[in-house]
Amino acid sequence: MTKRPLKPGLWVLAATAGFGVGLADRSPAQEQEDPVQRQIRESQERLDAIRGERQQLRQQLESLSGQVHNVSEEIRNIERQLSTSSSVVAELGVQINALVEQILITTRDMLFTHDQLTARKVILQRRLREIYKRGPLAPVQALLAANSFGDLLNRYKYLHQVAMFDRMLVLEIQRLESQLVGQRDLLAGEATQVQNLRQEKGREIDDLRRLEQQRQRRLRTYSTRQTQAESRLAQLALDEQRLRNLLTELERARRDAERLSGTATTSTLRTSDLGQLNWPVEGGIVYGFGPERVGQTTTLREGIGIAAPAGTPVRAVESGTVMYAGPRNLYGQSVILGHGGGYYSVYLYMQRLAVREGAEVDSGQVIGSVGGAASPEGPHVEFQIYEPSAGGTPRAVDPVRWLRGRG
Repeated sequence: MTKRPLKPGLWVLAATAGFGVGLADRSPAQEQEDPVQRQIRESQERLDAIRGERQQLRQQLESLSGQVHNVSEEIRNIERQLSTSSSVVAELGVQINALVEQILITTRDMLFTHDQLTARKVILQRRLREIYKRGPLAPVQALLAANSFGDLLNRYKYLHQVAMFDRMLVLEIQRLESQLVGQRDLLAGEATQVQNLRQEKGREIDDLRRLEQQRQRRLRTYSTRQTQAESRLAQLALDEQRLRNLLTELERARRDAERLSGTATTSTLRTSDLGQLNWPVEGGIVYGFGPERVGQTTTLREGIGIAAPAGTPVRAVESGTVMYAGPRNLYGQSVILGHGGGYYSVYLYMQRLAVREGAEVDSGQVIGSVGGAASPEGPHVEFQIYEPSAGGTPRAVDPVRWLRGRG
């Protein structure tokens, strides 16, 4: 019984058909930029910008903390931080969702690679069995069985194709095994990223809760301070009215004394002194002359607040007579100087008095020291000037117009 000659390339072509399909079928993610990774990168860029803005807000909040007059600004800052932190949480959610999608893609690619590797190994095992059955001399026998030189060339080409196929098969299996290891490492890395992002998102959510609690505390503080400020302004309005009543009585007594004596006193304050008087104390103005409103309460500031360290000497802006020296409710220790002709200068929020009622003082003489440490404005002196009016009641004017300009 003679063996039927092998048909050159027949089973090799059949096997390489599936092999070639496997080589051509590559994941699109390997051939072009991954849209999921692009989404994560863009989200990370937005996240970095948001975190930069939040860092600036935190630095601003540090500079605002503890400043009485900036509680409302603190609240606005915290609310902006809440907004940025919410954006951070949202961006982290975008990245987590994108990575979960990427994990699904990587898992799919890994399963595809695993199937390809399994199929190649099946083909390789089949080839190895075929080689084993034919024996090591099978190629030589195939060449020697040639009937002609043309048949010999065909058989040689066939054997060459088989050898090339076997070599490509082994290289493909090695490549797929390496690719599978890489995909497994990538999958593990993506899973770690997701875990880290979820932990970071948890911390950001905790930070959101902390910011909300901080906002609620500052709102309560602001509400309490606003209530206290409204109450204090109402008390100041009452004290201011009492001070005006006292000045009205002092002015009535002065006029009665002049009428009885038949002589009129000359004022030490003259219109030529406008813009020329020395300041009672050097310092910045913490509040000006005019109305002040807090919530639903409005009061009229009839003087200016001048900030200075507690204990700083306070000096008379012009010579005069001490018409009053003593405590005035919220104003604390106070001094009223009469300058004659219906002019008065008033010094409030003092700590210590250096003069008594009825004493004559010279311009620049120390009449007390700065107090007001317990007030919302801190240590300061309130300075007022009253001018005569046709009705007989002294009229408060902006004292800045009488004081020397300081550039």
